Amino acid sequence: MIVVDTNIVVRFAVNDDADQAVIAKGLFENHTVSISRTVALETEWVLRSRYGKARKQIAEYFGMLLAMKSVRMESESAFRKAVAWYAAGDDFADALHLANAGAAPFYTFDGEFCKNAIAGGKAPAVVNPAK
Repeated sequence: MIVVDTNIVVRFAVNDDADQAVIAKGLFENHTVSISRTVALETEWVLRSRYGKARKQIAEYFGMLLAMKSVRMESESAFRKAVAWYAAGDDFADALHLANAGAAPFYTFDGEFCKNAIAGGKAPAVVNPAK
């Protein structure tokens, strides 16, 4: 198993440097690739802010990674929830935070926090301690 950095995951997605894209593709094809939550978080940010990718494109890319037999995502079940909530309109970082809370109540001052996840009834309790 190998662990990859954000630039490998991004290069695999966008293919903007032909030589590096070939290397990145080879890593995913020839190794079991571990992707951490922090790399996933940074990947979403880079794809959105640097490459202008839309939410739908990013969610589909994450889905493709999850479908690959060679990919191991840290806290995969939580990551799957976060991607679903993100695809439904929640902020990716917030969705990842909430999904990784497990069953524990999640406290935040953010009144807009993960409304789609909460509305779907599959999220842990979200509590605003100021209210």
